[in-house]
Amino acid sequence: FGSSCFYVSSQSALMNGAEQRKPSLAKLLKYGANPNAFSLEDMGQRRTLLCLAIEEAEKIVNFDKIDLLLEAKADPNLKSETGDWPLMLATKHEDIELARKLLHLKADPNLQDEKQVSALHVATHQNDAHMVQLLLMHGALVNSVDRMGQTPLFFGQSRDILHSLLEADADVLHLNKKSQCALHLTSSSGYFDAVTYLVDRTQMGDMVNLRDEHGRTPLHHAAFRGHVDIMSRLMDVGADPKVKTKKGQTAMTLADEQGHTDAAYYVYNRVSGGNSVSWREALHNPVFLTVAAVMGVTSLMNRKVLWELSLDMLGLLFKR
Repeated sequence: FGSSCFYVSSQSALMNGAEQRKPSLAKLLKYGANPNAFSLEDMGQRRTLLCLAIEEAEKIVNFDKIDLLLEAKADPNLKSETGDWPLMLATKHEDIELARKLLHLKADPNLQDEKQVSALHVATHQNDAHMVQLLLMHGALVNSVDRMGQTPLFFGQSRDILHSLLEADADVLHLNKKSQCALHLTSSSGYFDAVTYLVDRTQMGDMVNLRDEHGRTPLHHAAFRGHVDIMSRLMDVGADPKVKTKKGQTAMTLADEQGHTDAAYYVYNRVSGGNSVSWREALHNPVFLTVAAVMGVTSLMNRKVLWELSLDMLGLLFKR
């Protein structure tokens, strides 16, 4: 039992102690069982006793076995072969008290999984403001990047979390491997509060019209998902609806291609100066059709062409 490389079957006495009877586990640990043992599961799936105990405890709401293992000096930084480790499991389960206990026992807040995701990434993604604050307080790196080059800020959803991250010096201008900033992802995800918080900060500057590797701005990302409220906020602070992607798409035509006609019409109506004529009415406008024919585009009458052409003909369409 004393060997540092001891592996144990899930049917063995130690695992039975860990999974069934606290007295058995206490006795086995007392007589030298290795608290850092792994289960003898399939290769690549073996888990530490502490991780197993945490997973069980979260199901039955009984943390006695975790305490026994920690008292026996179970390593809070030892990873299971699945890639999980105690603090990450506590974070995933949003267990603030367990996370606090592990951090007090020197759990490393900056461990990362195979995708370079840290506990702070997960806490931010789960919108767990208290966990974010706890991790930052114990030295979590606010600008750690995952495999895609994304910092936790990219996953912020609420003002509270963004405030905590920015107070800890999160880099609002950081770009991921796709040349996107946090505003691109929050706009795409539909996090209105996060978008508002970011654009209200003077540091954003021209980031509102920053183009990623595909030429898409945050406005394009919001339009692709049909987030009209975010599109409105971005345009309020200077997002340019005429910017085109590398495929020649404006936010308006991109929204229309995705079936978000309300989002497409929002841009159309906003650029037109608030005129209330619908797109269908515009298509039946004789002035529009005449000019289109003169320009030789009648045979190419598709929605993308018409959306963009209409912006150049608003003076004719809506002249009173």
